[in-house]
Amino acid sequence: MNQISKGKKYNRIKAELAEAGKQNADLATHMQVHASTVSDCCTNTNQPSIQDLFRIAEFLQIDVRKLLMPTSWVSQEVTTTQAAEKEPAPIHKLKSHKPSGAKSKAKPKNQK
Repeated sequence: MNQISKGKKYNRIKAELAEAGKQNADLATHMQVHASTVSDCCTNTNQPSIQDLFRIAEFLQIDVRKLLMPTSWVSQEVTTTQAAEKEPAPIHKLKSHKPSGAKSKAKPKNQK
């Protein structure tokens, strides 16, 4: 487990444990680590390795991505995308792109 700067949240292990109705001790037993190791991960004092994240996700029977905090640029991208989907695209009159003086190749209806 890696020690990370204080105050910054990187994982949602505590929230996912609570949602699943599981205790830190249950996860510690599954992971075969000391309960304080799980506690450090739950408080974001230390972070689990990628392999451990997958083992935790397996224990909780959830997608591993739910264990991580979303990144801010993903949130902004989703918000921008959602806003774009809600607003209809402006409708513009199409103008002819023929240069001035160009003749049409279409025949009049009454000619053969």
